[in-house]
Amino acid sequence: MTPEQFSQRLTRMNEQLKKAMDNDIPKIVANRATQMFKQNFREEGFFGKKWKEVQRRQTRTITLKSGKKKVVTVGKGVMGRRKILTGRTGALGRSIRWKVEPGKAIIYSDLPYSEAHNEGTNNAGRSHNVHIPKRQFIGDHAKINEMVKKTIEERMGKLGK
Repeated sequence: MTPEQFSQRLTRMNEQLKKAMDNDIPKIVANRATQMFKQNFREEGFFGKKWKEVQRRQTRTITLKSGKKKVVTVGKGVMGRRKILTGRTGALGRSIRWKVEPGKAIIYSDLPYSEAHNEGTNNAGRSHNVHIPKRQFIGDHAKINEMVKKTIEERMGKLGK
């Protein structure tokens, strides 16, 4: 390889590296992280840490007139079985989105109540005194960091080829 060819190859690799760091890697990371956060939502927890149970799914035992005991949920019908944070529409879980800017990925939910559920609050509702426990579904975690590291390593291994 001549010095000129070597210089051209380094220039090409530098361009590939910039494109990967500014665009390709953030897109891959954003997509993968979004899928991981949606999986958390389906599993009703944050990477294995289960969310606090909702009152409507709590059970109690009642005694029927026949003397038999029956376990029932506080919530009636489907409300007693519906997953945590899904509500009637499931909009919160579907609201998890991503966007990229040069060199970074941003994962977010644009619903006005998503932060209250993700972070928890004592200042919710019309009267601003409703307690919502923290049920995190988006945020920093070691599994996300590991996925980012692997994605960067995979992409860097393809450069220059």
